[in-house]
Amino acid sequence: MDWSALWILTLLCFGMLVYGLLVPGRFYHFPFFAAGIFLSFILPQLPGLANSRFISDEALTKTLLFSTLCLAMCGIGWRYGMRARPMKDHVYSEDHLLKAAAVLSVIGAYFFYKFGHLPDDLRLKGQLTGLPVAYLFFARLLTYGLAIALVCYARRSSPLALGIILFDTIFYLDRIVIAGRRGETAEFCLMIALAFWFQRRWVVPRIAVVAGLFFAIVGMLGAAEYRQATYYGATRDWSAVADINLAENWNRLLKEGGPEMTNALIAINYIDETHEFDYGIEHWNSMVFTFVPAQIFGPEFKKSLMIPQDSMFGRYTPGVGETPTGMADAFASFWWFGCLKFFLVAYLMARLYMSAMKGNTTAQTIYMLSAVQSILVITHFTNEIVIAWVHMAIFLGPALYYARIPNAPFSKFAVNPGG
Repeated sequence: MDWSALWILTLLCFGMLVYGLLVPGRFYHFPFFAAGIFLSFILPQLPGLANSRFISDEALTKTLLFSTLCLAMCGIGWRYGMRARPMKDHVYSEDHLLKAAAVLSVIGAYFFYKFGHLPDDLRLKGQLTGLPVAYLFFARLLTYGLAIALVCYARRSSPLALGIILFDTIFYLDRIVIAGRRGETAEFCLMIALAFWFQRRWVVPRIAVVAGLFFAIVGMLGAAEYRQATYYGATRDWSAVADINLAENWNRLLKEGGPEMTNALIAINYIDETHEFDYGIEHWNSMVFTFVPAQIFGPEFKKSLMIPQDSMFGRYTPGVGETPTGMADAFASFWWFGCLKFFLVAYLMARLYMSAMKGNTTAQTIYMLSAVQSILVITHFTNEIVIAWVHMAIFLGPALYYARIPNAPFSKFAVNPGG
């Protein structure tokens, strides 16, 4: 095949990474997150596809060029968003914020506990449905409590904020160490780093950021075997973790390619040939799937709300646990113009970041909670971040409203005003 399309994507990716590393703190920008996930998740899957005799050069080139366009839009959208007006700020009572954080953390912890005590045949399925999904839906509140507590503690250390952070950390460590969840690992680290960046301008050393990218690649290579040893098996076999052959997994990936980009290639090629676009209908369907519980309203009612749509893969069926990538979903919606989805996400993330840097507590909290969700826009589905923002509006919004001080004569953040 003509390797020029792959080299263009690779050069753009490394260019965005180097640009992000040149200035301390710039690696907290969404374009750096996007380039980082392309480096650690997307690019390693491509050489094997390029060498495959079962994949046409035209289909691969098409996928590479569209992926390049999507990554470029992450940078362009960010630049436009940084020029927009800051978002409206509110003044919050620190005391009320911490009370809200404590309540959110306890509720989330309860559902994490309930999820952990489900029967293995429900909890360990590759594609979770029903009760496990409901428990994890509400367990997300623990993350909201942690984000609020981190913002408060980074601004002014207090025993209550520290206590909430330590309490929430216990549950995160279970997801990180035992379950081997890469998303939770990245989220935990990024929330801590961003809280202290927004409040105190403390910046993580560049070498730590580069190391983080390296460990992201390691995580992709060994995550499945790690979980099998520590989470999915009848007993935890820590000795099996030491036996994971990362070099062998790396060579296999380079030789055979990865499933996610295979899915993306098949979907993009199929949609380009058939022009069976969904025009964003899948966004509505995913919202219904997430926020309309079949346990309450019944599966028939839930199904009636969804708009029937043919699969973007045609007759091909991806494996359990595999994702289509946001590039495939964007192309399936609006053809080559689907790259504008990434422009819009980057634009909104930039507005949040700019407002957060000006001391906007709401924007700081939302950006911290959106960092990993914005990465899932690339690896999973472009509606991931919209679902996350709707979830925040439902559960985080009332907590922030409770802590808000209307018509405050002072600015930004109040420490226990009026008790």
